[in-house]
Amino acid sequence: MSSGLAARIGRLPRSVVFYGLAAAFLAAVAGQWFDISPPAAYGICSACHGRDLADWILNHTEGTKLFVTTAGAKWPLLTVVGVVVGSFLAAAQNGEYRAVNLGGNARQFVLGAVVMCTALFVGGCPTRILICTGFGDLGGAVALLGVGGGIVAATLGLRWVARR
Repeated sequence: MSSGLAARIGRLPRSVVFYGLAAAFLAAVAGQWFDISPPAAYGICSACHGRDLADWILNHTEGTKLFVTTAGAKWPLLTVVGVVVGSFLAAAQNGEYRAVNLGGNARQFVLGAVVMCTALFVGGCPTRILICTGFGDLGGAVALLGVGGGIVAATLGLRWVARR
């Protein structure tokens, strides 16, 4: 990373409140300016928003008719891009931008693909799963049990690794 970019990032305010207020203001302005109104039960989900962004790009470049939610029909959902760019800027600002070996690229890719495909299969984020379960959807209840079981299994697995 160039020293000019690092110097400019270093001069940014470091307050979490500042960034939260700035993001809320930009979201409100963008929502009004671009006439964006997300549908019910559509939170911040990297699986759903990533799918909608990819589908929106394909629909507008290739002329396909892939499914895109009403929130992303007019304009692309750039939530995932914002999370990645924001994470990069936060890591660069705090001196934490470095490579971390988490145990094999192929394993990470396969586990990430399984998580994303499962999230898309069950309808997305845990918030949406809770809302579906609240409306009496059997699929939402099964997905909620799966999320709970996954949390328990991951916790036990991490405890087992930590004890080794």
